[in-house]
Amino acid sequence: MATDLRVLLVDDSRIFRGALQSALEELDWVRVAGSVFSGEKALAVLETTPVDLVLLDLEMPGLSGLETLKLIQRLNGSRPPLEQVGVLIVSSQPNAQTEAVKKAISYGAFGFLAKPVSTIPGVPPKVALLEGLLPFLERYRNRLERLKIGGSGSRTIPQPVRDPNTPATGLQKVPSPTPSVGSEIRPVLGPRPFTAIGLGVSTGGPRALTCLVPAITKVVNSPILIVQHMPAGFTASLAESLSKLVPDWSCTEAKPGEEVGGKIIRVAPGGRHLEVRRVGTKMVTELTDGPLDCGCRPAANVLFRSLAAQCGSRSAVMVLTGMGNDGASGALEIRKAGGLVLAQDEASSVVWGMPGSALSAGAVHEVAPLERLAIVLAEWIRRREGA
Repeated sequence: MATDLRVLLVDDSRIFRGALQSALEELDWVRVAGSVFSGEKALAVLETTPVDLVLLDLEMPGLSGLETLKLIQRLNGSRPPLEQVGVLIVSSQPNAQTEAVKKAISYGAFGFLAKPVSTIPGVPPKVALLEGLLPFLERYRNRLERLKIGGSGSRTIPQPVRDPNTPATGLQKVPSPTPSVGSEIRPVLGPRPFTAIGLGVSTGGPRALTCLVPAITKVVNSPILIVQHMPAGFTASLAESLSKLVPDWSCTEAKPGEEVGGKIIRVAPGGRHLEVRRVGTKMVTELTDGPLDCGCRPAANVLFRSLAAQCGSRSAVMVLTGMGNDGASGALEIRKAGGLVLAQDEASSVVWGMPGSALSAGAVHEVAPLERLAIVLAEWIRRREGA
């Protein structure tokens, strides 16, 4: 049986908090765990009270919404996946393309809802507010249910499973230096050692990708496919911002039927799964509307499984900072197919849910800080290719 979704309301307007609470009381599966007027109060509640989702205003006296969001994510970094807190921005920002909202999404907010949402002619304010909130609440509850089914609340880390297709020397389950490549990235830009490289990331992803993607492009010329958990409408701007960092590469939001080859970077669109499939001798992108995976669409698991099926041992993936356990089962399929799985370490992650879950599943060959992942990738290529 589904459990209640526990929600904390954070807004400096008592009237708006009252309207939120009145609307949420119409849902028998939502429980308001608290209602506070500041970021400081919200953090105090989160230290003592179980909460699943925070509805957070951006413009507040004292701690701003963005500052509060960053502190919530810091708190999440110390908790196992099932105890981490999601954040939905409910703000007077006019739309999702403002700088403040883009920053909130990049800091790991689950989504954005503009207020007031009660200006629809002929629709009572409570109904309009509830209609705006309901899709987000249902999506977040579904994500939690899948986390529980996946049993990702544990952070115990078993020994990774060895397989015969990958070098045994790389089976580290803790961050480890790779002295042979030093601190500089030495390119491996000859024949492509991997058909494609997949990245799966959620909370803290945009900042992580800003650091990692340019570094990977200095190592290889293989296509890079990215799943970043973001609502529809945000992934195109993410791709645009990344493209400015790698001007020699083609970096856009993914479209169906594009050939996966050469110096391309494709970002899965919000709300759609990104996969690869074979068409004759070519591999192309495919966008699907399949069921949520780990509460997510797009999901890293879906991309990784398709890479394992289509590229086998010539696939490489990285599981990066993020809440939940998306990417773990797909990364295990990559490993079973003889491909390479790297994961971001806990210290450099905003939230270590996704990388930690992949490690717990026995899927990961090596864990490294964000700034060393490209260096580690280069070393693995040299091991495999004898460079």
